[in-house]
Amino acid sequence: MRNAGLLNGCLLLLILLLSACAGKPTVYTVPQNGAVRVVSLQADSISFAPSIIRAHQGDRLLLRVTNEAGIRHNLTLRNPRGELIRDILLPAGETVEVPLLLTDEGTWEFFCNKPLHETLDMAGRIEAATLLQ
Repeated sequence: MRNAGLLNGCLLLLILLLSACAGKPTVYTVPQNGAVRVVSLQADSISFAPSIIRAHQGDRLLLRVTNEAGIRHNLTLRNPRGELIRDILLPAGETVEVPLLLTDEGTWEFFCNKPLHETLDMAGRIEAATLLQ
């Protein structure tokens, strides 16, 4: 029983240390030119960059996601109503293109749903507004 407590304590310490390594959020504002806006998104070991994308409701985005890590990740997307709309595999070292129409105003969440990845801040959001602020 004592070993389980020690293991849980070590695991908690590891999570705290890794989350402290997470950088500050990076913000990308989608330019208003052209019909489809390409947004480059990088996935590394425990983060997405940029982690905040600002756009307009009605924008058509093409998320060009490059997994720069040596392990497989995924990109899970939820619309502002909390509905799961995408769950895309991101093979290690590869780039995947994900088309996305921002039908609703509000916050679209994206994250990696692999164990502990979202907890370690491998997540971000797309802020779809009627007007950029």
